[in-house]
Amino acid sequence: MKHSILIFLTLLIYSCANTTKVATNKLNIPHLLDSRKISKEIELKIQYGNHQFFSGIKSNTMGFNGNYLGPTIKLYRGDSTKLKFTNDIEEPTTVHGHGLHVNGEIDGGPQNIIKPNEKWEITIPVQQEASTNWYHPHLMGKTAEHVHAGLAGLYIIEDENSIQLPLPKTYGVNDIPLVVQDRGFTNGKMNDYSVSMQELMEGKREETLVINGTINPFIKAPKGWLRLRILNGSNARFYELYLKGNLSFYKIATEGGFLDKPIKITELKMAPGERNEIMIDLSDGLSKELMATFLPAENDGVSMFLTKQRVLDIRVDNSKESKGTLPEKLNQITPLNPSDAVVTRTFELEMDMDGEEGENMNGMDMGNMFSINGKSMDMMRIDEKVKKGEIEIWRIKGEMMEHPFHMHGTSFLILSQNGNPPKKEDQGWKDVVIVGNEWTEVIMKFNHVATKRYPYMYHCHILEHEDAGMMGQFTVE
Repeated sequence: MKHSILIFLTLLIYSCANTTKVATNKLNIPHLLDSRKISKEIELKIQYGNHQFFSGIKSNTMGFNGNYLGPTIKLYRGDSTKLKFTNDIEEPTTVHGHGLHVNGEIDGGPQNIIKPNEKWEITIPVQQEASTNWYHPHLMGKTAEHVHAGLAGLYIIEDENSIQLPLPKTYGVNDIPLVVQDRGFTNGKMNDYSVSMQELMEGKREETLVINGTINPFIKAPKGWLRLRILNGSNARFYELYLKGNLSFYKIATEGGFLDKPIKITELKMAPGERNEIMIDLSDGLSKELMATFLPAENDGVSMFLTKQRVLDIRVDNSKESKGTLPEKLNQITPLNPSDAVVTRTFELEMDMDGEEGENMNGMDMGNMFSINGKSMDMMRIDEKVKKGEIEIWRIKGEMMEHPFHMHGTSFLILSQNGNPPKKEDQGWKDVVIVGNEWTEVIMKFNHVATKRYPYMYHCHILEHEDAGMMGQFTVE
């Protein structure tokens, strides 16, 4: 009993300290590479870095073209954009275009290995609607470590609809990207990546929020509407985002594009890999605080016991007016008809503490501890074969905890989530869905080819689970 009280008091003190401390660091805004303003290919170097999360203290990190994270790359529907990735680190890696609708050959999955000192050149034919996506490594057994070190960045896709909508569009001013991560530090230095057995089971969950590589950040935003593009780029942490004071805001987009119309909400749950766009009304000229509740691995915690930290201190510059507003209509989503589905597939995400010995991760035998439909990831095995252009329904559930399920190569619509109808704010195109111990159903079709040599992946987006085998492969032909 005394031990439980001590833990509670420690968490309470830590939570209070992190919600009341004045934000002193200006939010880092990743450099924008606009594909229509670059005459040749976009070049990205995968490199080692020394990033200062705390002033004067260098941490060992990795980044694209810099010390930590990478630039935001803007693409346009109907264009074809050339990218060249150069691997300047001393080990292989890959670069997956998470959310991009492209062929498996340029998807950047585990087969698309970039060896040290080698280059990977691709041309992306942009054929999907406006959305916020991201890029990150996907090397089998090393994804979690590489993302944790800082290898991640955003893709922003624009189309005719997004360009004509009167939304805030000035990048870094009233259109702000937020890469939300959690990291652990010792004397101001980021801890090197390692996992205990508990961290393997629950995923790596650490105690300090890092936003775009910045700790305890603030921005100065013009008066009016503010647009935030939020990526949960954490290895395993789930968050519930809200505005301090229980203020309302509007969700306008999910991973695959705009909702039909803005949805007014007061809280936003986000799992690893998910992206959401929200709009905050700053027309009253008053500053706002975007907060995050750290959700537990097993959703049985009482809210007063959960850590809460500030994501962003939003300070209003009343001398400037934001250009852009919140339209009543954003999109026209054409739903897929479940009666047109040709195939229904079933996926069960499993965690077995008694699994057979097998692959080794951080000195621990994984075997079949982490699997989907009883099978751990095997790069030599194709698990599913999908026909291009056919509508399918996938039924998914997970055991022991909530899992963010992600599939490559397409976006889907949620038919039901954990046995319930999807919330209004989740009735848009997605590529990550939170699944529990009841069935979740999604509907989609795949319009791009993925061969046996370069298949697509489906997996849990808790990166430790993915690396340990909770992943499968499928072709589209």
